[in-house]
Amino acid sequence: MDVNRKLLIVDPDAQSRELKMQLLKLSGLQPTAVETGREALRCLDTEVFDLVLASVEDADGDEASFYQTVKEKSPATAVLRMARADSVKTSAAIDATIDGYLLDPFEPSELITLVRSLLRLNYTRLALRDAEARLQLVQDAGGLAVLDCDLVTRRVIWSEKFADIFTLPPDTTGKRLRFGMILAVAHPDDRVSLAQDYRRLLRQGGQFEREFRIRRDDGVTRWISARGSFFRAGGKIERILCLCLDITARKRGELRNAQLAAIVGSSIDAIVSVDFDDNIRTWNYGAEQLFGYLAKDVIGKNALLVVPPELHAERKAAMDRLMDGEAVEYQTRRLNHEGRTIDVWIRGAPVRSVEGNLFGASLIIRDITSQKQREEHVRFLMRELTHRSKNLLAVIQAMARQSLSLQTDPHEFVGRFSERLSSLAGSHDLLSNDDWAGASLVQLIHSQLQHFGDLFDTRILIRGADLILRPEAAQNIGIALHELTTNAAKFGALSVETGIVTVSWSLITEGDERRIRLHWREENGPLVVAPDHRGFGRLVMDRIAGQALGGRSETTFAPEGVVWELDVPEKSVVREKAAAIPG
Repeated sequence: MDVNRKLLIVDPDAQSRELKMQLLKLSGLQPTAVETGREALRCLDTEVFDLVLASVEDADGDEASFYQTVKEKSPATAVLRMARADSVKTSAAIDATIDGYLLDPFEPSELITLVRSLLRLNYTRLALRDAEARLQLVQDAGGLAVLDCDLVTRRVIWSEKFADIFTLPPDTTGKRLRFGMILAVAHPDDRVSLAQDYRRLLRQGGQFEREFRIRRDDGVTRWISARGSFFRAGGKIERILCLCLDITARKRGELRNAQLAAIVGSSIDAIVSVDFDDNIRTWNYGAEQLFGYLAKDVIGKNALLVVPPELHAERKAAMDRLMDGEAVEYQTRRLNHEGRTIDVWIRGAPVRSVEGNLFGASLIIRDITSQKQREEHVRFLMRELTHRSKNLLAVIQAMARQSLSLQTDPHEFVGRFSERLSSLAGSHDLLSNDDWAGASLVQLIHSQLQHFGDLFDTRILIRGADLILRPEAAQNIGIALHELTTNAAKFGALSVETGIVTVSWSLITEGDERRIRLHWREENGPLVVAPDHRGFGRLVMDRIAGQALGGRSETTFAPEGVVWELDVPEKSVVREKAAAIPG
């Protein structure tokens, strides 16, 4: 260890200087010799020496100042003071700056032994200082708090970080650590278990590792991780070594991660994360339900797995924006495990590390197929509403023109026109109950003959299995039934107590076409006389209803009762076929 050690000899006596040089060289050391203190200080400006051997006469009248300057220029250099016994003087200032002292004359072995001892001592001192510096660096970098407690000598050392955590004085000189000082700042819920662990370790010894909470004077609760050992010797515990770390930030992060994991795990939305290469990194339960792939089957694969080929360019554009740090939101389509297309809403956000570096993206994917279907249904209904409103206005205009042209009495016009509007409204009520998908023929007949509700199954007979009529058919047949009902109530079978009205219908086949024939027949009423003019009701019954539905309609004023027949294609009238229709 002493080989190649560099020494600086300061001695004005040439013979003494040469003697020291020879002795030190023979010992394997590398000495350099100068005559004065000024020369020595100049040497220290350019070289590093492990030891300076200085005679008192070389301090240029201020020995303490010389030694102090040596230490300032080279703190790692040890100083050996050499002086004759008859001229040596000492002081507190000198003693504070030297590392060894040798009286002259001396024995060669005495010099060599002292020099080697000082070199070893200085080496150990420097090594200890470096070790302490490295330990402090590790403690500072890792946030470690250190406690070293000797139960035999009652000597205790704790670091500044340990003192800060447990509210202890920084200086441990003359201090004793009682476990109650730690319990005093421990969280009330953790004190009992901490005390139990401490008593157990005092009996058994060994290593420990646990986490607990402390409550500071400001009321803030912090988490501490402690690990260390209770060292046993001679049957009893003699030393406690403990390292503590404030893990509050980690605990909060774990709590946030647990909360986020619970949200992601229970979400009905698909939540997926990808890396820079668009490879899937996480895949929650919602994603499994939406796409039909289990997480273990897709993690590590490219996300294009669920993207239709024609949308790859769109996907790449979105990912480029994400990887540039921009959030995205858009609606598109994706493929499930069965190859079925799904309408989805996607919101993506870039994912950054703690240092702020981008390393991937997180995507929330929501199935909006039902929403798209509802939107399409609303658009369909709006188109239908527009179409039907135009048709309805056309019908009302025709009713108004016919009623006005055929009726000269304003009061009679208002009454007849109001009745026809009520009839039309009744048909619309039936259609609106089924979202304008259609209306029941039986219910349509009941709505138009509602004023004679007590006559059903006695004087008003319905023959035929129920049909679901298309909206246009329900509207036109309803108007015709209203006119027939009004005529029967005023002049026909429903104007007397013996009259009977039968409404029947059947399906027939003519060539390749299926047709429906609907009959209104009156019996046992007053003698029928054909009218001498064609009013609006007659016009509806004979022309409008049949023509509007792609067929024909005809009214016969037979003496025994009015007969009205509607003959139209099934496809223009029926939305749903009946199970069976007699006749």
